Amino acid sequence: MIDKSQVLEELLEAMITEDEDITVRAVCRRSDGVFKHATDITRNETRNEKVKSAITRQEAIRAAVNRSSKKSSAELERLVAAKNAEIAQLQSDKELLITSHRSMILAVAEMGGFPTWRRFFERYQEVIDKLDDMRAIPTGEVVTLPSRNP
Repeated sequence: MIDKSQVLEELLEAMITEDEDITVRAVCRRSDGVFKHATDITRNETRNEKVKSAITRQEAIRAAVNRSSKKSSAELERLVAAKNAEIAQLQSDKELLITSHRSMILAVAEMGGFPTWRRFFERYQEVIDKLDDMRAIPTGEVVTLPSRNP
């Protein structure tokens, strides 16, 4: 048995890729008889929504292409370079924040206050997990060194 929903999705993706105008009738023509009439799509709410969604996506893609094609390649290269620089700066800032955060946790732990710090985040396990994924929480055991005074 043919999964009409899957066929419809594949047809719509192909039409978007090939920049073919999406209409219910155009989908029927491309379906090789899977959808014989436009009402096979329009009367089924799910299918109709998929077509409407694909039309919206196609319009958005076309608008983006039109906006970008109006810019010169030099302007596009400048925009890409600016965005790459912004991304690099954000990555650098993130690394600085992670390093700073680790140092602060180590300082608190060195003074015996790690359980106190952790208490601030007890109800926010997802925050602790995220910090751990970012390598912002130091690992290892904190050892108190004896003082040098005799």
